[in-house]
Amino acid sequence: MFRLAQLLSIVTLAFAYATSCSDTTAASAAGSGFIEADEITISAEAAGRIEALRVDEGVVIAPGDTVAVIDSSRLVLALEAARANRGVAMANRRAAVVQRDQARTALDYAASELDRIERLVATNTATDQRRDQIRFDHASARLSVDAAEVQIATVDAQLGQIDAEIRRLERDLSDVVPTTLRAGTVLEVYVEAGELVARGAPLLRLASLDSVWVNVYLNAPAFASVRLGQNATVSTETGESYIGTVVRTADEAEFTPKNVQTAESRADLVFAVKVVIPNDGRLKIGMPVFVILDQD
Repeated sequence: MFRLAQLLSIVTLAFAYATSCSDTTAASAAGSGFIEADEITISAEAAGRIEALRVDEGVVIAPGDTVAVIDSSRLVLALEAARANRGVAMANRRAAVVQRDQARTALDYAASELDRIERLVATNTATDQRRDQIRFDHASARLSVDAAEVQIATVDAQLGQIDAEIRRLERDLSDVVPTTLRAGTVLEVYVEAGELVARGAPLLRLASLDSVWVNVYLNAPAFASVRLGQNATVSTETGESYIGTVVRTADEAEFTPKNVQTAESRADLVFAVKVVIPNDGRLKIGMPVFVILDQD
């Protein structure tokens, strides 16, 4: 019934304008259609139970507005655990640094002691056995330094993994408060508070109503004179008129077979023309309008 009422409104508009233009020598290209708007769907980027909805259908929202709040308790616990793991890893790293510094001190001492023993052996005032012991101590100290460096590198790698996990959880926490990136009017809300949603589930449908558009369909002779940027007069059944602009023209005809051959048949082909109209708030989605393309 609603669609039938729309069609009757279109017929009424077309008849009225056809009557008013009947005495015009050069009829303008004209057509009728229904107001439409660019729509987007805002979806959940995190899974969980919806704690609150912050919007209702028909509400105008601005960029950055929160549309819902999804339960974040599991993410908060996971983030706390990751930060605790980071604290443990940092303690392990500090211990490894201490071990490395101790090993370096031992290595420096062993190196100086080895140099002293080498001189003593050269003057026959120290034994070869003592020199061998110092050499062993020096090699052991070097191995201890290397082992400590490996331990530090291992902990650093663990810290990198933990930091990445923390960043992921912090990002997930930001996703539990979905926001909109553009202004618009909420057309439909798909969920209720308390529902469990999956990641990617649609939450609401939003339309930008600052400017709306209508597709009109013209036959080939009328379409031939249409150009991008051309002005158009858009009228509603209640008498309001708006100035729109042609932003897109069809590349091919619609609603007819592609193998049309005769000139008479080609004259009946229909081409789509998209007209964008600035909206003062009175143009609604689904409203029937009549469009006359202005002629130079």
